[in-house]
Amino acid sequence: MTMKKDTAPPVRQRMSATQRREQLLDATRRLVDTEGFRAATIERVAAECGVTRTLIYQQFTSLPGLLVALVDREHARASHAFLRAVLPSSPDQQDRFMSAMEGILRAVDDDPATWRMFLMPSEGGPPELYERLAQGRALTHQYFTSLFASLSPDTRLHASPDPELTIHLMHIIGDELVRLRLSDPQLYTVERLLAQFKWIAGEALGKRG
Repeated sequence: MTMKKDTAPPVRQRMSATQRREQLLDATRRLVDTEGFRAATIERVAAECGVTRTLIYQQFTSLPGLLVALVDREHARASHAFLRAVLPSSPDQQDRFMSAMEGILRAVDDDPATWRMFLMPSEGGPPELYERLAQGRALTHQYFTSLFASLSPDTRLHASPDPELTIHLMHIIGDELVRLRLSDPQLYTVERLLAQFKWIAGEALGKRG
């Protein structure tokens, strides 16, 4: 007769403070992305993570503290992804422009909730959300401005009667392509968006005849 061995219950590993913080921020992001900022309460986040409200207060002090920490983390992620996407990949300006747009769209696909938070923000976000959004717009505007400054004098874009307005419009076009991708990725495929952007870039960055 064989004796049945007792099996000990699995030992649950205790999360470090950093891991717990990330877990709480991830849960908050899910709530914000699916239901909006107003749905992200201390009670909901605690229930999502199976923790007490006290633990959240220990990590973030308050609900505004939790939301600001989330906004800061997502802003850092989006900024790093944008800077990686626009790194020069070719001496040809049109190729660089296309590569940057493709890189941004791929970054959006990798982390859509992050980009939705800033490009399609829900109501009830903290003031810091709009401050970070303004910082992101300034970063993008700086990219377009530096791109314009690096173009050769015979590029069509230099024929613009109002270069500052042209840069602003190019920024708007880029933002709108990203929003379309976020709103309906099946309809607005990366290939479809890039084909349209290639036409726009060709018109703007081509040589004057």
